[in-house]
Amino acid sequence: MSYTFLPTSKLFQLTALTLSLALAGCGGGDGTDTIAPEFDGGVTIGTDDGGLGSGDIGDVLNVSTVSLLDANANLTRVISMSGVTARVVVTDSEGNGVSGALVTFNGSGVQFGTSNGAVLTNAEGVATTSVVPLSSTDTGSYSLSATATYDDVSATTASYNYSLQAVDISLVNFSTGESVLESGGSTIVTLQTKDTGTNQFQNDVTVNLSSTCGSFEEASISSSNQGNVSSTYNAIASNGNLCEGIQTITAVAANSTSSSQSINVNIKAIEASSIVYTTTNAVVLGAKNSGSSSSNQVEFTVYANGVPAANQEVTLDLIKSPSDFNFVSQGNRATKTLKSDSSGKVTVNLYPGNIPGPVEIKASLKSNLNTFALAKNISVATGRPTQNGVTLAIGKNVLADNAIDTTNISAYLTDRQGNLVPDGTVVSFVTEGGTVTPNCATVSGNCSVTFTSQNPRPANGRVSVIAYVEGDKAYSDLNGDNVYTVGIDELLDNIGNFFRDDNEDLNYTPGEFVYKRGEQEGGDQATCAATRLSQPNLPNFIIEPNVEATTCDNMLPTVLRKQVIMGFANDTPTFYNFQVMPGAILFEMYGSSLKTVSMPSGTALSLIVKDNTDNDLTCEPEITDGNMTVPALVALSRVDGTTKQNFFESSDDVSYIVSTEGCANGDSIKLSVTTPAPTSKNTTVRIF
Repeated sequence: MSYTFLPTSKLFQLTALTLSLALAGCGGGDGTDTIAPEFDGGVTIGTDDGGLGSGDIGDVLNVSTVSLLDANANLTRVISMSGVTARVVVTDSEGNGVSGALVTFNGSGVQFGTSNGAVLTNAEGVATTSVVPLSSTDTGSYSLSATATYDDVSATTASYNYSLQAVDISLVNFSTGESVLESGGSTIVTLQTKDTGTNQFQNDVTVNLSSTCGSFEEASISSSNQGNVSSTYNAIASNGNLCEGIQTITAVAANSTSSSQSINVNIKAIEASSIVYTTTNAVVLGAKNSGSSSSNQVEFTVYANGVPAANQEVTLDLIKSPSDFNFVSQGNRATKTLKSDSSGKVTVNLYPGNIPGPVEIKASLKSNLNTFALAKNISVATGRPTQNGVTLAIGKNVLADNAIDTTNISAYLTDRQGNLVPDGTVVSFVTEGGTVTPNCATVSGNCSVTFTSQNPRPANGRVSVIAYVEGDKAYSDLNGDNVYTVGIDELLDNIGNFFRDDNEDLNYTPGEFVYKRGEQEGGDQATCAATRLSQPNLPNFIIEPNVEATTCDNMLPTVLRKQVIMGFANDTPTFYNFQVMPGAILFEMYGSSLKTVSMPSGTALSLIVKDNTDNDLTCEPEITDGNMTVPALVALSRVDGTTKQNFFESSDDVSYIVSTEGCANGDSIKLSVTTPAPTSKNTTVRIF
């Protein structure tokens, strides 16, 4: 077969590959796919101006069938991991090659040489791209096509069928940089992937690395550059634990589990090098009987070369603590040895006693006692509320009776050492009139509730409110061990069940609120302290007709209580004992006609003066005795323990003296009384 090349101004010869394919197309009839020549007498490509290009293709664009060529340029329908070349030729209506046409290849199970599978034709209209399987284990059959586009004209080839061929991979030259490692050390791991069929090193094979103990910088790697695979092995497990002893590293080809190799590394025993106190927050423990948590924990961490070290022996010593403080286990104060856990941690249990004070624990490496850490931010500080450590703070205690008025009542609690009680200690409240928030929980030793003047409103305008909380009685620690011991230590003010003293007579009256705590095991009856208005005490209860028993015992726990009196006052003042005397006016001003409460807290007084007389005197009156503003806290609680009568009447908070110096008959003195919000009422009365 011969070819005649047509003379033209721009003559391009077929490439060597094209010629070889054309020659192959003239071969015999052995049944092998061949490539027929696409051109009858050469390729003429040109433009009117003699430049390179395709000229005007018109409405016709031809594209040849896709051809797959192996490494030897033979036509094939099998694609292995070594890849093939896909080829098409694009021509115009006259059979001339179209240069610069966009050819996009499409096929399943393979990837092309460009990211989108598209390439441009060369000067002869030829477009080629590499084709490799996506998976080395895929043995499926698929079809391939190509679409050519030029000057908005497109043409698509017929489908070309092909099959994928899996490769058999072997892993060779598996080695480590070092065969003996320090615990926590690292070394390089290398191997190569080889195609057993061709005995050629194979790239793009995924190899998975694993080990009996340890981790890898990359555990799944694709081979490249002559089938090379490398990663760094660390003698530290994925959970952070150190490795030691003989460990096995295994490499497996991801798509051929039969292709695996293993190698051993010898890792030296873990050797702890440091220990750190790793509890970050201060640990404040409640005393043993405080009602808060009876134990806590702190933590040390052992390290070897900066990595947490497991199974290391640590010696623990109690350096400083109260005499009844225990650690590691209940009742223990002696040196103990513990082993670090899988995370290198040593957890130390703490058991506080009743004596407050700082705690210091020393943790040393048993292998080197000079390597140690100290825990210093531990203390036993908080106990249960104590009887004489309860304080109620009130925003104001005389509220408007004929309006909805509110104030805060705050409970402040300490233990017997003056420390704040544990957060979350619950204080309960009940009231004779109005409303009060039922309870509150302490934060930093205190909490608050809201008291509101509303129905029910006691007729006398006086309201008993009582707060109560679980706690301890006050006692004298006669043996100095900071622990109450029955029969040795002395209860200072024994209290038992209590009542709310609504009529303020220091005696329980049927109908008043009663709180009964119940009997305590192991306790004996004891004499109750006398009732006070601020600390009502129900000394006796009837166990059968005409038989009474005391509600108090010789045990320490009890229900602490604190009672306060609140007032509901009218916004119109009531005056009593009004007296005009030479040079002064005396009177008493109340917030009720029963003379049981003052005007509402915050009520302001002032004088309005008119000097109507024509004399040499200037009428300059002033309030010389009494509150110009009714105080926030009026002394409402004035019960005499002997007569059991309330002595609020005529008290300082309601008594006033107005000096009338320079004033004469005919002059005018008026008293202006203004209540605060929510009533904000002004009352003016003439007093001279």
